[in-house]
Amino acid sequence: MPGLTDIYKTIILSFAKRILELQKEISDIDRSLNKIGEKDKEVNHLKTIPGVATKLASRLIGEIGDVHRFPSEKQLAIYCGIACVNHDSGKVTKAKAVYKANKICKQTLITMAGCSIRFIPQCKVYYLKKRTEGKSHNHTLRCLARQLIKVIYRVLTEDRDYIIRKELKKVA
Repeated sequence: MPGLTDIYKTIILSFAKRILELQKEISDIDRSLNKIGEKDKEVNHLKTIPGVATKLASRLIGEIGDVHRFPSEKQLAIYCGIACVNHDSGKVTKAKAVYKANKICKQTLITMAGCSIRFIPQCKVYYLKKRTEGKSHNHTLRCLARQLIKVIYRVLTEDRDYIIRKELKKVA
């Protein structure tokens, strides 16, 4: 089938050319988004958290919008799908995850939590503590993201940068 090899060659070259064009388009869009994100005050506040760059901060701010529309950090956590909601019925007490949450926001926070383990010593200690309690990696990242929501909410509502404490508190 010598005719088919020429057709396959043409198709593969066409797809390869389109992939390269799309990669260039994506990099152009990323550059323009970085320029826009660097001008935003809230994005710059979030970038002071170690492990959070312009893309993550811009994505989170874009999904949250105005943080002042949430009366508390718990409401923000519920919106992002990080908090568990009580699901009590009679004698049974359960907590379940919110499934109608903003999935992009949740994914961004989980990514931020994963990065914070590498760059913030307190987060690494918290992560290891949860792992020694027998929690899975994903559950521990959700727990860390829940703690990170508290920090993000305070940073954005108080309009200030994140400050890393140098010493770790000893918990008895």
